[in-house]
Amino acid sequence: MSSPPLAHACTLFGLDARDARLLHLRANAVYHLPRPNLVVRLRHAPGNAAVLERARAAIRITAWLSEHGFPTTKPAALNQPISVDGWISTAWHYVTSTNETRSRPHHLAQILRHLHRMNAPMIAPTIQLLGTLRADLAAHGHHGQADSVLTAVQRAWLLDRCSSVEAAYSELDPPLGYGLIHGDAHTGNLFADRTSWLLGDWDSIAYGPRLQDLVPTMMGHRRFGRPRTSWTSFCWAYGIDPDIENHPAAHILRAAREIRSLAAYMRSGDRPDIRAELQRRLGSLIDGTSARWRPL
Repeated sequence: MSSPPLAHACTLFGLDARDARLLHLRANAVYHLPRPNLVVRLRHAPGNAAVLERARAAIRITAWLSEHGFPTTKPAALNQPISVDGWISTAWHYVTSTNETRSRPHHLAQILRHLHRMNAPMIAPTIQLLGTLRADLAAHGHHGQADSVLTAVQRAWLLDRCSSVEAAYSELDPPLGYGLIHGDAHTGNLFADRTSWLLGDWDSIAYGPRLQDLVPTMMGHRRFGRPRTSWTSFCWAYGIDPDIENHPAAHILRAAREIRSLAAYMRSGDRPDIRAELQRRLGSLIDGTSARWRPL
């Protein structure tokens, strides 16, 4: 994969890239540009029309949400997104945090409850249940076994699991119904400005089951060792019974997010720590155990 073309993207945007600082590097390369005080996000997605369309939707819908009082990070008033050398780039206003309070599940719940009541006039793309997992598995299938991060048995299991989850999802009857969702709603995507929490990172924006936005917090105590009280406090703030986690639709959406999470680890499997976490997660899924996962 080529290096993020920040300078080229900024030239096309007409932005001053001097003194740019890398904030985050994983699925996206995220930079702060101090002179215009903007954040530029770059995602490597050569030829991926779906990612480009979702980026367009994120810009349109968050602009509308901001205009209508929803607490979101704001897209810059530029002609965007743009495609640069196989990378899709967007620009956003930088949130200068003066709030030292850590984001909590109840902060997220209140924002999601607000979002799920919004009726944006523009249509978001349909939810991509498994993200890029199938494409990553297909690319992985072309690698030689010597440098593979998955065994043939693991890859076959994942492909079969994808099919079974997709089949179950096709018959989904979720509580909370369908509507505009963030798609990757967790407290790490909350940013504190001077007066409130803002929801950012809209790469997975979609039309889909609203329950999907509750799943990351639901998984906190099930997979990451967080106290169940974080889930219950989230539910009370959202206004729903915590036992919703036992609904059949919750099981399906949770299963989808579990396997979807493996894609990023497969793409970065040359790093020993990421490769170890991939094996931990995949092993627990295949064996049906509740081994604790570690966020990296």
